[in-house]
Amino acid sequence: MSRKSKRLKDGFVGLPNNLIESEAYKSLSATAKLAFIYFLRDIRRGHQVEVTLTFGQAKKYGVCQSPSTFDKAKKRLVGNGLLDPVSGGGLNAPAIFRLSERWRLFGTDRFEVVPYKTGHGSKYFKTAMADEGKKKKVLDARYPKLRFSQPFGHTF
Repeated sequence: MSRKSKRLKDGFVGLPNNLIESEAYKSLSATAKLAFIYFLRDIRRGHQVEVTLTFGQAKKYGVCQSPSTFDKAKKRLVGNGLLDPVSGGGLNAPAIFRLSERWRLFGTDRFEVVPYKTGHGSKYFKTAMADEGKKKKVLDARYPKLRFSQPFGHTF
């Protein structure tokens, strides 16, 4: 086995001491702490700042078994300043987050509150199918290799 492939297989996720001693981290639930570790595990290159963790992955890794628990954990990570939302995801697209340093000011008057971005669920799907622009975006996201310029590939 080459050295490089072994390093990737045997990687680790490190948490700085000042992070784990911070109020932002200590006040997280056990689920949110574990989810954060798996968000960090998504980093493949040293300069990568955007991370994802899907509910399917969270369930597979034993982070949680419920979508609502997973959603609460993500909201808490954003609320405590460890992650910043980039895209809410939904409809076969994962939520994307950016690693944040806001946690350093958590609990102070200088802490910046960033709103959590919710994804597009099944309620959005009904309204998206009624709007041609949104419909095309949803279908392209679900079926990227198919072309929907003509229904089912037929010419009329």
